[in-house]
Amino acid sequence: MKTWKKILPVIGVAAMSASMLAGCGKDEGAGSEPPGSPSAAASATAAASEPAKGPLTISMMMPYYSTEAPKNNPIIQKLEEMTNTKLNITWVPDAAYKDKLSVSLASGDLPQVTVISHLDGGQYAPAVVSGVRSGAFWEIGPMLKDFPNLSTKLNKDVLRNASHDGKNYALYRPRVLARGGIIYRKDWLDNLGLKEPKTLDELYEVLKAFTVNDPDKNGKNDTYGLVSRKGFNDFHMLAGFFGAGNDYEERDGKLIASLTTEEQLNALKFFKKLYDEKLVNPDFAVTEGSQSRTMLESGKAGVMISTALDDAPSIDVAVKKTNPNGEIDVISRIQGPKGERIQASPGYNGIFMFPKSSVKTESQMRQILGFFDKMFEKDAANLLAWGIEGTHYHLEDGMVAATEQELTLRTTDRLPIVQLSAVSDEIPTLKAKEAPLAGKVKQMFADNISIAVSNPVLSIQSPTWTEKSGELDKIRNDARLKYILGEIDDAGWKKEVDKWMKAGGEKVMEEYNAEYAKLKK
Repeated sequence: MKTWKKILPVIGVAAMSASMLAGCGKDEGAGSEPPGSPSAAASATAAASEPAKGPLTISMMMPYYSTEAPKNNPIIQKLEEMTNTKLNITWVPDAAYKDKLSVSLASGDLPQVTVISHLDGGQYAPAVVSGVRSGAFWEIGPMLKDFPNLSTKLNKDVLRNASHDGKNYALYRPRVLARGGIIYRKDWLDNLGLKEPKTLDELYEVLKAFTVNDPDKNGKNDTYGLVSRKGFNDFHMLAGFFGAGNDYEERDGKLIASLTTEEQLNALKFFKKLYDEKLVNPDFAVTEGSQSRTMLESGKAGVMISTALDDAPSIDVAVKKTNPNGEIDVISRIQGPKGERIQASPGYNGIFMFPKSSVKTESQMRQILGFFDKMFEKDAANLLAWGIEGTHYHLEDGMVAATEQELTLRTTDRLPIVQLSAVSDEIPTLKAKEAPLAGKVKQMFADNISIAVSNPVLSIQSPTWTEKSGELDKIRNDARLKYILGEIDDAGWKKEVDKWMKAGGEKVMEEYNAEYAKLKK
């Protein structure tokens, strides 16, 4: 996990705070009410609800991932028309966005809507924390109730994940909350006469059969049950099946690192068993993500524990190119010691923040929130999801369909839209004609929200973690690898956990608990 100390090396907290506060303290004019006063709130609400005489101009800064910056984008132009806005967007190449954000933060030269996209595992950068605590950004939480869509259609858990000090300073760019599970070769399962695994024991039996029982019927012993990769992301998901928390968890009113729990050790024992019995690729520690996917697609392995089930449809297409009878399927619910659980993502990928240096009044802030609120209206939400009817799609029996030309154009024109949209996938009323597997994955995403296990430290800070996360992650990951390879036993694992604690882990937990206690008051 990258630390913001590395990401934002040029930001001086004092410089950032001073420059941001310089824009906050300007006189807003004779007779203006203090922001947050009853009369100011009433007048701001009225101003936000009144039709604008002309388009509302909003300045923004966002990253882009295409070869060139978006320009004359028809979807954005249509959104401006629908919402009566003029969006002045500064597009910055993603590779340069960190540096641009650093300079803009330090100088206080931020637009009205700023995307903070490179968060440290969901947490705010120290410089952003400094700005938040010094009053440089608008707290929007108390205003959300005044907007019909923002007050009802934002996920409360994700809002909490994106909060700071128990308060909301940001709108989030939504991403799937419970995205993980298992991608597997269904044709192999059928070849062996096995049923879809529902428990950890059944999962082990499938992995063993996929390794030793010639699941592809080629007469060779040339397959692995599980393909794993470096980074331990799939192990993290597996540990959740065993009941381990999502990096941290609450026990007896206190936050503890899941690394220290028996559930984490039990997951390690399971993975070590797979390694010892050669049911997983032996080079998993150096296997890249793309290589692991290729092994699944080419028939070298039958199961992938994935943090992104939405990869399954494209993997299925790739499998069928080399084996027309091949078939991919997905599972998300595995019964473990604590029932069915999915390690949750933060539920967002970047946030929108609103500096007081450029959003001068509460009335302006409410007008900007009004723009985001309009995104959730039926026509706007459908536009953001599918593009323009007749250009990017057409309707067949009331369902979204697309020619190859429409789909190609939609893919290109929608590329920058995910940077701009606050609307989650379930909001649009138009639905698409989809292949069964893609529909199954989307339904799983919706169903699994109820079993998603969030990381409770996402919205709180630990200075020690900011400073030492790289060192602590290395101790943890090295210890996991040593255990799986048999270089240490249970006693050796506990010594490594003690090493992690003494290297700063204990201090991290103390700091998290101090912040957590404040939120509970």
